Amino acid sequence: MQINTEELEFLVGNHDILCEMPQISVLPMFSDKIVAFLGALSRELLNDKRSKKFVDVISYAYWIRKASIEKNRDKHIDRKCRIGRGVAFHVAPSNVPVNFAVSMTSSMLAGNITLIRVSNKKFEQVDIICDAMNKLLEDEFNYLAGYICVIRYDHSDIITQELSDICDVRIVWGGNRTIREIRKAVLPPRAIEMTFADRHSIAVIDSDYYLLQDADEVAKGFYTDTYYTDQNACSSPRLVVWTGNKVEEARKLFWSKLGELAVKDYDMKPIQAVDKYTSFCTLGMGHKGMKLVSDDNYVVRIEVDNLYPELMEYKNSGGYFFEYYAGELDDIVPVLTKQCQTVSVLGIDKKDIRDIVYKYGVRGVDRIVLLGQTMGLEFIWDGYKMIENMSRFVYIGEYE
Repeated sequence: MQINTEELEFLVGNHDILCEMPQISVLPMFSDKIVAFLGALSRELLNDKRSKKFVDVISYAYWIRKASIEKNRDKHIDRKCRIGRGVAFHVAPSNVPVNFAVSMTSSMLAGNITLIRVSNKKFEQVDIICDAMNKLLEDEFNYLAGYICVIRYDHSDIITQELSDICDVRIVWGGNRTIREIRKAVLPPRAIEMTFADRHSIAVIDSDYYLLQDADEVAKGFYTDTYYTDQNACSSPRLVVWTGNKVEEARKLFWSKLGELAVKDYDMKPIQAVDKYTSFCTLGMGHKGMKLVSDDNYVVRIEVDNLYPELMEYKNSGGYFFEYYAGELDDIVPVLTKQCQTVSVLGIDKKDIRDIVYKYGVRGVDRIVLLGQTMGLEFIWDGYKMIENMSRFVYIGEYE
């Protein structure tokens, strides 16, 4: 295999490991070796003083604790019939630093040899995790060194094709444009692909229930869902739908508390304020029935009097929200298009949202979670059971 390795920056692994990857044996799903490695990685991250600055690194470290992994292992009842597919080539997004490690975790637990391209955008979280992996792979877990490479490279159709040529699974994060670019590289005949396209998410809040909660805690949870990633994560709510009898009172308190938190913790750039206003003007030129509400640039709300699929195309970041009052829960159906990923709820039964999905046969909604938990790490994402999809099922015929 010939790869332009001079153009690659290796964060984990090296040229020799990369070239040997197609010959490395796959592992069974939830291999004891991988479970042990992830448990050790968790300990390394939790002991690294740098990790304490990053909620996402700490969350990842807790997610891959040995006890946590073993709990998830027990949920995979057919795991003894599953084995890795081969080389899994991951293209990580540029807007969620720890995503590369989350994708890697599913791949390794599936039994694959894992090759990850991370963004050229530098994140300290990436360095912390890669440093911890290198420490383990150079010592106690050196027998797994051939199973992991983390690389960077500038855009190159040639390199992407060379890496795609050796893969058995290709996992592409980063949105529609990235997917279109990566798909220019042809896959081997038996390789499969998992893509994570541009999506949007919404939150549904029952006003009566909200007013009985700790408003500061709710604000912290919603802040984590949204501002922590500048609303760039597909799971970050961009539309807040209100139900119940005390909407005005609840709205006033909710946005006030969120604004206080944003002013204290969020670094607002001047260009973001301009972009928010531009987005509103663009939307207003094509659609009626909306009102701009903003005490400052930290929380900008667009009140709308109806929901329609195109509304979510006018999205922005850094505290830009659509807001709607729903007379009944079914009113949200128009925005549950196949671009809708997550519905987060407060005071709404998650099963009621699921019932709407089935009742109307909508093409969207892959996740229904509690408000404040949209950034939670999970092995099911965008409708994929990640570990299962990255593994191969070995069937034993029932008939002699």
